[in-house]
Amino acid sequence: MTLTRQLARYAVESRFEALPQAVQHEAARAFLNWVGVTLGGSAEDASRIAARFVASEGATPVSSVIGHGFRTSIASAAFVNCIASSVLAYDDAHLPTVAHPSGPAAAAVFALAQARAVSGAEFLNALALGIEVQCRVANMLSLPPAPMNPKFYVNGFSGPIGVAAAVGRLIRLDEQQMRWAIGTAASQASGFRAAHGTMNSHFRPGSSTRAGVVAALMAEMGFDCIENALEVDGGFIDVYAPGSDPEMALAGLGEHHEMLANRYKAYPCGIVVPPTIDACREIRARIPAGAAIARVELAVNPLVLTLTGKREPRTTIEAGISVYHWAAAALLCDQLGLDTPEAACVADPAIAELRGRIEAEARPDLGKGEAMAKVTLADGTVLESHVIHARGSLERPLTDGELNTKFADLARVRLGHDAAEALREMCWQVGDLADVGGEIGVLLP
Repeated sequence: MTLTRQLARYAVESRFEALPQAVQHEAARAFLNWVGVTLGGSAEDASRIAARFVASEGATPVSSVIGHGFRTSIASAAFVNCIASSVLAYDDAHLPTVAHPSGPAAAAVFALAQARAVSGAEFLNALALGIEVQCRVANMLSLPPAPMNPKFYVNGFSGPIGVAAAVGRLIRLDEQQMRWAIGTAASQASGFRAAHGTMNSHFRPGSSTRAGVVAALMAEMGFDCIENALEVDGGFIDVYAPGSDPEMALAGLGEHHEMLANRYKAYPCGIVVPPTIDACREIRARIPAGAAIARVELAVNPLVLTLTGKREPRTTIEAGISVYHWAAAALLCDQLGLDTPEAACVADPAIAELRGRIEAEARPDLGKGEAMAKVTLADGTVLESHVIHARGSLERPLTDGELNTKFADLARVRLGHDAAEALREMCWQVGDLADVGGEIGVLLP
């Protein structure tokens, strides 16, 4: 069978009961993390503008625009909520490909669950499916032998396809309709890295979410497409990643679960930055009180400077993806969190001055999750740290307890303590709910 047909058949036949317990639990973790980062990000300017825009369009009010006090269409709610989940750079990441699959998948299936009654088992199955398909498509596009241009924004290419599969499963598309949905979703692939650090970098996952939702809902109505859109000559792979191996998206499908390589960020920053943060924090713990830093040298994977090499961030969004800013803050601040990329921290004279003195070397021999830091003090003392596995990596994933703490920190932006605790408990129990959209919707602001 063709790639498009195999993915479509897998999506149509997927069942929650067939998922290993570890995958079922990971889907609940993904949902909890998504609700937290969406609540936290809903207060940001990018989210407010997106919410104001969809409100101005008008639509049948069925799905919540989280944190903004109104409902809109399924596609528009998913669009805004995905932007909110992305804007703090505190979401998730599929570490092999640097894709962020939970945001599009969760925003889409939750919006759909508020419009049509969906059980917890159906919901988590669709969420796991959407994440899995995105990760597999991202593998095919990004990993050898794929020659895909790293300047493409991978979520804009994998997101629509995974979302179409997830929503299509919830609305019970047949295999023919699912192939149409995947094809229409794939035809909307887009995104480039040049806009990284602006609001547009969060528009991309939002747009990919909306694209997948629209593709599935229109396929349900009979809107057709070619049946082999992913692999046909002149189709998705041929245009965006000629020479890639479709087997990268299919190997072990249904047995090996790629979504287990997806992890949740320990800091609100670009996913390649945490190894540097951990190295600098480890050194800070050994700097004597009152000692002055004379020089900072970093050694990082080349992707770090490609994605997060802004030395002088001008905005909070740019600060979130500046390895220089985070290294300086990690060396000078006792605590790192939601305030670290904010304007006051970005403009702090001591942090700004130290940013300008940090030297970073791109080292191809270092892995994406690896970093080295060397700090020379004014008295000549040299302190070094080599981090191989950062917090939030596959080897050091956030525990359920750490996710609870992260959720509480994010939820306080919109909710009081008691309301946040009730919502957190409901998120963990989502698999047992009879009506996910209705039961969780009443707890959202």
